[in-house]
Amino acid sequence: MARAPSITATTSGGGGGATLPAWESVDVTDGSWTAADPGGNSRTSSVAVSSGTTTVTWAGFTAGSSDAFGGSSTYDGLRYYQALTYADGTAVQLSDAGWTVETWVDIPTVAGCARAQYALGISSDPTATAANAINLAAMYWSPDRTDGVPLLGSVRTNASPLTEFNAQNRYCYGRFGHIKGKVGQAFGWPIRADGSGGGFKQRSTTSYSGNLFLQLNMGVANGRTISAGASNVWTAYYRVIRTPIGPEGNRP
Repeated sequence: MARAPSITATTSGGGGGATLPAWESVDVTDGSWTAADPGGNSRTSSVAVSSGTTTVTWAGFTAGSSDAFGGSSTYDGLRYYQALTYADGTAVQLSDAGWTVETWVDIPTVAGCARAQYALGISSDPTATAANAINLAAMYWSPDRTDGVPLLGSVRTNASPLTEFNAQNRYCYGRFGHIKGKVGQAFGWPIRADGSGGGFKQRSTTSYSGNLFLQLNMGVANGRTISAGASNVWTAYYRVIRTPIGPEGNRP
């Protein structure tokens, strides 16, 4: 059964407190996401969401280099995106004192599932095909094994994914923090079915400009053959938090 993050916390100081925003379920069929497939390759035959759980069913093909978004300079495959906003609908601005995006995914092990790759994170230009222009910094998951156990970690721009394998991998927690959009850290934290965790898979992010987006990528490693009808099942969440770094009057 898919499990939503149960983290509930408050931040406090000076006699006051603020509750963190609720986690939002990733449902690319709810009308708030825009789909783009710049290569026009139609690699998936369907993407369905039921009670928050996403099932991706693939068409049959052998992936080329631009089907992969990890370790590739070009990615022209399927992605979904929306403007990056706080819980109240206000757009995240590069001039904001600080903001953090948290992500979570639950990936049950399914032997024989599609050996695909996925990422959920932030981007600059979600419809671009050049990895550096997309400027993705994201939590990464990939059941790239015949037994279906996922590799978990993070991915950024055209760099190869940083991942960890453990036979008990089940969840991944992603976090992307920024100060005025100029400096930040992105990581994925693999978490096992029993709640124990692996090491942080992290990189510094590049500078961002223009608008900011939340982006979900669906790809396949170069040279990997996917059988028609092969599928993946997962449940993902996100939330965006105002996180000014340093005290008022004494920060960048």
